[in-house]
Amino acid sequence: MIAERNSLDIDVDLALVFASHYCKIGTMECLVDEGHAVDFLGPLVRASERGCMQVVQWFVNRGCGDMELCLALTAATSSSQVGISAYLLPHIPQHVLAALSIEILKAAGERSRGSLDGVAFLLRSDFLGDPAATYAVADSIARSNDETVAPELRAFLLEQWSEAAFAEGLNSGQDHFVNFMRILRRGCSPICLMDLPPPLAAAIAYMPLYRECMEAGGQLLSQKLRGQLVEAARRIGGRWVDDDSHAYELLEFLERNLPRFIL
Repeated sequence: MIAERNSLDIDVDLALVFASHYCKIGTMECLVDEGHAVDFLGPLVRASERGCMQVVQWFVNRGCGDMELCLALTAATSSSQVGISAYLLPHIPQHVLAALSIEILKAAGERSRGSLDGVAFLLRSDFLGDPAATYAVADSIARSNDETVAPELRAFLLEQWSEAAFAEGLNSGQDHFVNFMRILRRGCSPICLMDLPPPLAAAIAYMPLYRECMEAGGQLLSQKLRGQLVEAARRIGGRWVDDDSHAYELLEFLERNLPRFIL
């Protein structure tokens, strides 16, 4: 305002960068309303990287384009600012996320600072709004020969979120069941597990898996955990469970077959 009264030129967009960095909301409003600053992208992305929710909310409420929001989401994801990612996701149309999903995950993995928690959050949140599509995107990147995919991201997705990870989860669940049955039949413990009520035996076998799934949180479980859960449901229920069964339906089934007092 002083510069305007004295007819001094001022770079309002650069000033907006500094004002947003120091979270000076009043100054930001002045620069936009009076100074007509229009470049939101740079300060929005930087605020997303830092996890400055107040500034991010201000820019979103002022009006940002879909591409700006996607770049901000990528920045927040790469910095593992999951609170910012959770806030931004509902503001981006699903068809835009679907079109850019692979690039968002690749860029976030490339720029991550030693942590892929942000990527894991997007996947657990079912950020595409369709479990099959979200799993498919993760599997596509894991199996891709694209050299631009960060090795750490590829290894993480291959181990936890790919179709191969689901198969590994199934195999792990089968091995766990075999080992548990060996303990039941051949164990030398003074407490005979074979004499326990079936719900207690099931709890001993599968409570660690149940807790791991509950602690993971989100709308989706990793493919590896889902594979273990499918195998657990088959063993406890004594019936076939489809490979594409939703993880939380399986968790509910597991809950019904475990003693209430230990849940």
